Amino acid sequence: RHSRPGYGLILQGGSIGVLYLTLFAAARLYSLIPLPLTFGLMVGLVVLSGALAVLQDSKSLAAFGAAGGFLAPVLTSTGRGSHVMLFSYYALLNAGVLQVAWFKAWRPLNLLGFIFTFVIGAGWGYRYYRPEYFNTTEPFLILFFLFFVAISVLFALRRPPRLRGYVDGTLVFGLPIVVFALQVRLVENFEYGLAISALVLSGFYVLLATLLWRRKAEGMRMLTEAFLALGVVFGSL
Repeated sequence: RHSRPGYGLILQGGSIGVLYLTLFAAARLYSLIPLPLTFGLMVGLVVLSGALAVLQDSKSLAAFGAAGGFLAPVLTSTGRGSHVMLFSYYALLNAGVLQVAWFKAWRPLNLLGFIFTFVIGAGWGYRYYRPEYFNTTEPFLILFFLFFVAISVLFALRRPPRLRGYVDGTLVFGLPIVVFALQVRLVENFEYGLAISALVLSGFYVLLATLLWRRKAEGMRMLTEAFLALGVVFGSL
């Protein structure tokens, strides 16, 4: 990492991805490792990869490690695994993305987590979701939504002083659209389910805009106005 830093960082990121793949396959395909131990080791990998990326100020390391982690379930999928385990695993990975976002405004990593989480989640929903899975699916959708709302706020806060307050439009506006579209599928069997979902989203965004406004953080006006606009839109729905 000192003599050839680019190559060293790629090796570190690739090795972390391989470790994710090995742990996931050992636990899910061959039952060689108990699930509690597997998740404990994966938490360690999340912390390790995030720490290495931040300490070496390397977006590429963060991206390689995260991509390997997100792809592991796809590469080892048999179509018969537990969706709770899959989404719990993705929650761990997104906790790592949030961990990095606390220190660095790395938009590519944020978008990588967002795209992998919701594309794979939507694919699972299209193929396998059934109404009886609602109680084990809805909490994860809410959790992922909260993760990426927090990441979008941290992105605006962690920008350099001259760029502070600039928002990531893909996350700020794309996230509620994607989440609401998935929510449509989850609540289609509930009377007024969609109306209640829109009302809750509206209240959440209005509350968040109010908190940001009262905090009076420097340069956060644009993000506050964006959240307030989203609250009005969902309230109108």
